[in-house]
Amino acid sequence: MRRIKQLANAHLVYPAACHTRFEHSLGVLHCATLMARQLQIEGDDLTILRYAALLHDVGHGPFSHVFEAPLKEINGKDATHEAITRRIIQEDEEVTSILGEAAEDVVAVLSEDRNSILHQIVSGNIDADKLDYLRRDSYHTGVAYGNFDLERVLYTLRKTVSRQREDLTIHEKGIDVVESFRLARFLMYAQVYYHHTNVVANGMLQRAIRVAIRDRVVDKETIRIGRDDFLEHYLALDDARLLAQVLARPESTSADLVGKLERRDLFKRGYESNISQEGDPRLRYELGTKFTPERARAIEEAIAEECGCDPDYIIADLVKNENTLFKSASILLEEDKFPFLIEGRDGKVQEIDSFSTLTYTGRPRTVFYLFCPEEHRQTVQERAGEIVAGTIL
Repeated sequence: MRRIKQLANAHLVYPAACHTRFEHSLGVLHCATLMARQLQIEGDDLTILRYAALLHDVGHGPFSHVFEAPLKEINGKDATHEAITRRIIQEDEEVTSILGEAAEDVVAVLSEDRNSILHQIVSGNIDADKLDYLRRDSYHTGVAYGNFDLERVLYTLRKTVSRQREDLTIHEKGIDVVESFRLARFLMYAQVYYHHTNVVANGMLQRAIRVAIRDRVVDKETIRIGRDDFLEHYLALDDARLLAQVLARPESTSADLVGKLERRDLFKRGYESNISQEGDPRLRYELGTKFTPERARAIEEAIAEECGCDPDYIIADLVKNENTLFKSASILLEEDKFPFLIEGRDGKVQEIDSFSTLTYTGRPRTVFYLFCPEEHRQTVQERAGEIVAGTIL
């Protein structure tokens, strides 16, 4: 924490080639600084922006997004890492002592109901977060999908002012690099983040966390957001401490699941269904639109009974790759989100739909998976379709 002020006030921080969360924060800080320079953001606004960029993910729990679903099950849907980030900035004594009077301004930048130019740089269509993680993850996974011309994106950034509102826009001459950026994000999700190996590994880790909470290996009462000492317990629960708690209780299946992950003994795909190609329209509708944790558990229990195994070792998951950045302006506005804005050569600002031929109006690419241990794979392959249909129809 003591380095927050040093980093926010440094002239330039270029992130090392490392995929830790801290270095990602440095990467976001770096990209936000480059964006600010292009947009001529200086003085106090620049300092606040850099603080916000550095701290934007400080509210993540152990194992980042994997922990967020169990946290919401305990505290409700509003228990997001963004909300916890703002609480840390406002309540953690070490952070507030460093930020001083800037703390509330940083919280304002990170608030979801604000749409200032600083907020858009940290969390927008083309923001410092995406500019960093797409290229960083592409590098560390050894794929080319996430690559795009960062320098060209920065060069074509513009800030427009209309009716006392500032917006981040891209000049018309940068339309091709915007298309490359949008496609890079879609392909990284399709080929990396939602690759079945990554899905099952995350699913096993999340199942281990849920089981640990259920079996009281992890005391869920300490991570209830309403507690006065919530932040004390939450900030102390990092990756290593969580794993240590789980592995210290070998009688819980959570320890076995973590052990399998450490040995890379991953569950296998016993069943896979592309929902859009599902022949039964009722099943397509029920899986695609009404898949809930309760229904997932019912399917897992039915499959486990057929296989004669513990339901903790069957994982039902629905993966939706929604092509968000290609959605039309009208759909985005209906969802209370803001579309890409392009500044034409004549200075007129329009939605990207007026310039792009790649606007997306279809449904998300949705795949239903059943993962299981290798020894049960054949049974799941043979029986899953009938069991899934019989469970939810």
